[in-house]
Amino acid sequence: MIVLERRIPLHTTPSVHILLAAYNGSKYIREQLDSLLAQTYPNISIYIRDDGSTDNTVSIIQDYIACNPSSKKIVLLENGGVNLGCPASFYQILKECPPADYYAFCDQDDIWYPDKIKWAVQTLESQGQPDKPCVYFSGYEYYTDNGEFLRHSPAQKAPVTLTDVLYYTPASGFVIVFNETARQELILKVNPGKELHDRWLLRGAACFGLILSDPRRSATHIRHFDAVTAEDSSDSNLLRSFLKNEIGGTAMTDSKKYLSYFQQVFKNKLSPSQQKTLSLFTAPNSLIRQFRKLFYPRRLRARLAGEIAIRFLFLIGKI
Repeated sequence: MIVLERRIPLHTTPSVHILLAAYNGSKYIREQLDSLLAQTYPNISIYIRDDGSTDNTVSIIQDYIACNPSSKKIVLLENGGVNLGCPASFYQILKECPPADYYAFCDQDDIWYPDKIKWAVQTLESQGQPDKPCVYFSGYEYYTDNGEFLRHSPAQKAPVTLTDVLYYTPASGFVIVFNETARQELILKVNPGKELHDRWLLRGAACFGLILSDPRRSATHIRHFDAVTAEDSSDSNLLRSFLKNEIGGTAMTDSKKYLSYFQQVFKNKLSPSQQKTLSLFTAPNSLIRQFRKLFYPRRLRARLAGEIAIRFLFLIGKI
């Protein structure tokens, strides 16, 4: 149920709903909201779901709704006192918001550059296919929360195929923009389960639609001090991190379960070749299957360290 909103006049340009999932974001959410309101694209609505914050996140959002002088609508959704976590909070916003031409995921603690949505809409309008799930993503920059530059997001290959989204996510959710068909076919008509929203949409678009990659950097992603890891360092440190966390933890076995779930949900839509590819990575291990995965001819991850790590996991039968 919608509890607060500011209405705007109708536009003839394609509509975009920005979907912001907030939780205890009072330290950063003002700067993010300012960057959303500064978008050069005119036909934007911002739908926010707070996930039960214990700080003053909600009061900040209410202040923005009351004081927003622009034509951009801000809507705060009722949460029913329920903490859904990620990605369920994003999926809930998609279920509750009205239809639009395009949708954009938004984290509470990043900063968007002014032309982010304009670039996305221009690309989707010129290259997209409205009758198929289309997902756009751009590049971005990593900064620490004290303003120190870390690195640029990695360059992405094109086209993005199913193999590229088996054990790797080419784009983070906050740079993804997708069409109404993707919302319907990949979210509303099925249950995405617990798979992260960005990987689920990208995998679905790779199988049944189109992925559009834009090398332009459209946002700053904040890496908080306690979250800056070997991922932001050298390949050797990244490899050690992969081997430590993915062998000792459940991340990769969980990923295999998500792949199996995706295959089950879309079993009647996947092509024979897609079924064959997924079955190789989801079926129970055998010596022959381990060998085939170990020497699979396509690259599965963008960085060399990650590729070495996943091949080692195949070798030892972890996944």
